[in-house]
Amino acid sequence: MNSDARLDKGIEEFNRGLFFECHETLEAVWLEEHGEDRLFYQGIIQIAAGYYKLQQGVLIGAIKLWRTGLEKLEPYGAAHLGVDLASLVAPTKDNLVRAEAAERQGAAVDLCAPQILRIGGA
Repeated sequence: MNSDARLDKGIEEFNRGLFFECHETLEAVWLEEHGEDRLFYQGIIQIAAGYYKLQQGVLIGAIKLWRTGLEKLEPYGAAHLGVDLASLVAPTKDNLVRAEAAERQGAAVDLCAPQILRIGGA
């Protein structure tokens, strides 16, 4: 399976709420990637791991992973490798702000994971 097919699989897993599986799928690509796309994969992996932590009820873990993942994706702009990063980054930033506020207040928060879109309807 080439990296494009694994990227598609990882995105499909993310969009189905299979965040641990997405992390595993994309980690295989990340381990092979030694170029400029390495942080791109790592950023998505960390954001997926953050949503996995959210599923487990570990809000502070989600916050930490989203922060680091978003930071890694920042240089790639709104789209990279056919992935509409804005569809992942903007809602995750919103969830991060809401999660940080809930964590400070010791309040519960109901957050939904976004859907990662592909450019060109792919």
